[in-house]
Amino acid sequence: MVPSLMPSSRDFPARSFAGDVAEIDIAGVLAIVRKQIALLDLDLSGLTVVVGATTGYQAVTATVAALANASRVVALTRISSRHPSLAAIADATLAFAKYAKVSERVEVTNHIDSRKWQDVDLVTYCLQVGPISRSLIELLPSHAVVSLMAEPWELRPGVVDFDACDEAGIKVAAPNLSHPAINLLPEFARLCCILLGDAGVDQRAARIAIVCDTPCAPSLEHALREGGARVSVFSHPVLLTDDAWDVIVVAMRPSEKPPMDINSLGRIARTSRQALLVQFSGGIDRSAASYFGLGVWPPKRPTRGQLGLPLDILGSAPLVRRLTGGLKAAEAAYRGAELGGDSVGFLVKAGSATVGRERA
Repeated sequence: MVPSLMPSSRDFPARSFAGDVAEIDIAGVLAIVRKQIALLDLDLSGLTVVVGATTGYQAVTATVAALANASRVVALTRISSRHPSLAAIADATLAFAKYAKVSERVEVTNHIDSRKWQDVDLVTYCLQVGPISRSLIELLPSHAVVSLMAEPWELRPGVVDFDACDEAGIKVAAPNLSHPAINLLPEFARLCCILLGDAGVDQRAARIAIVCDTPCAPSLEHALREGGARVSVFSHPVLLTDDAWDVIVVAMRPSEKPPMDINSLGRIARTSRQALLVQFSGGIDRSAASYFGLGVWPPKRPTRGQLGLPLDILGSAPLVRRLTGGLKAAEAAYRGAELGGDSVGFLVKAGSATVGRERA
């Protein structure tokens, strides 16, 4: 099938910006950063902030903190298959800082001495820093704030020890993705449409089931209906009706076991063997899908806790809104501002259903 009535992946930047920083319009990205800092009134004056050092658009994180007047920004590196070169990571992170003339306050390192964690005010959760374990939390001062940089439902289980944070009196802050200055849920829907296009799905009159237990459900449903699809939404695979679906979009929270398991897949195989399973978020038991002869897209399994496509294919703006929003939520928590409701973020406490919201 040929994609129609939706954005083509060719309309967006290349899939990965993990290579040469020269591929990125640094001036353009920093213009968006400055606009967002002003919009959110992000002020990290006097604070020491720990972020991740990486490549691509996310390499701007350290510079975001420095432009918001953080007194010191420590950007931690971590070698991985995607980022095998510490030099490339440092170059990408510092390129933004040098262009913004804040490099004197940005340090790229692969290690923080255990005693130095006592000087940290804000620490962001990311692959380079995490997991935020009990052993790390015990090194932090009691006034420190952990910034999730995402809503809790986006994170795979176990990446933050919320119980240890509660016991230590350390606040954990998350951005409100529905806040007008962040507004990421429609962007997630755009990503899903692109993922469907990559799979060759023509949305016009397609019968699409969305299996979603996240706040994305209304945005996904709206975007697919706009593309001409006939859409039904289910909060869990066990609730999926036995219809002849063309496409089943899996948009679940990350979990220890795939919610789209062998039992759910067996039911689908009996009634909708021709259906294409599109893994936008959450898990699919791909071995079981293969056993039943069900097609799954994308061909390569996304990393647990990652979307089927990275946010950066939409350009830098959505990612910058996430980064600044995450830092603003942490700043507000640090300064004792009221959070929750319709504000820019909320506090996250252990033990409240997959981690819930509370007021500061």
